[in-house]
Amino acid sequence: MIPVVALLALVALAAPVAWAQSADLGPAPRALAARAEAAPRVDGVLDDPAWASALVISGFMQHEPFEGRPASERTEVRILFDQDAIYVGAWLYDADPTGIVRGETRRDARIDDTDAFLIVLDTYHDRQNAFVFGTTPAGIEYDGQVVREGTGSGIQSLRQQGGATAGFNLNWDGSWEVATSADEQGWYAEFRIPFSTLRYGQGGEQTWGLNLARHIRRRNEQSFWSPVGRQFTLWRVSSAGTLDGIEAPVRRTVQITPYSLASTSKDYASVAPVPEECARLSCRFDMGSYAGDVALGGDAKLGLTPSLTLDLTYNTDFAQVEVD
Repeated sequence: MIPVVALLALVALAAPVAWAQSADLGPAPRALAARAEAAPRVDGVLDDPAWASALVISGFMQHEPFEGRPASERTEVRILFDQDAIYVGAWLYDADPTGIVRGETRRDARIDDTDAFLIVLDTYHDRQNAFVFGTTPAGIEYDGQVVREGTGSGIQSLRQQGGATAGFNLNWDGSWEVATSADEQGWYAEFRIPFSTLRYGQGGEQTWGLNLARHIRRRNEQSFWSPVGRQFTLWRVSSAGTLDGIEAPVRRTVQITPYSLASTSKDYASVAPVPEECARLSCRFDMGSYAGDVALGGDAKLGLTPSLTLDLTYNTDFAQVEVD
């Protein structure tokens, strides 16, 4: 029994050491956004002069398969902003661009079977919740919300598995733009994320949590800008780096959309009988009386938390209601 006890003791001692090595990720990196004098055109080409004014974000480290090693391919990211939106440009270099996997073109399609690039924005810097924006070489829109550091979900979540109770809400679809392109050096992604799509604190200079991820499918490689322990996923918001420099507009916590509803009706009971001769001749006769009505209504959106918006409606125009 002594050898067995000794072996168990060694295992118990080694486990904390291994965990400590995995958790020793060093200080979280910091990035700085630059103000764009002229907004870049979102076409995926990344040749607008504005990108030259932004600092390069690089130094991605592998999460899988070799934790802690430098990423096998070079990735560079730049971040800009203006009064309306933030812009993210990603240069995803690849020594063998023929091996890039494009994947599906459907929004929120699975990204574990393709090359991909993801952005995590902790806009309240609460180290718990975040917005996610991503794309693939096919240029899809992939977005969602991380809740409670993604408890119960992984980096790839199917739509039907992505409810808020799972820690990652893939059903959230924001209003934003992305475009991609590719050449003999790799592929490129260009994002425009309006401030109106995000939830954040007071307007003015911001400090947000930020992480960036790249997936290279043919190598089953995931690399992160801010390293995350292997036992966790990209949704580990508390391990994110920091984004400084963005000056956000004062956020409208209430958005009101008024509208009017117009209708007409016809009193067919007042229509005079059609004379028999009108069956053979062109005649004018009483078409009855018309009545009109106008009703007022409106919708209101109230942002309560980063992941909760209260929707109010009065006199709903059901013709404009989307079916989900």
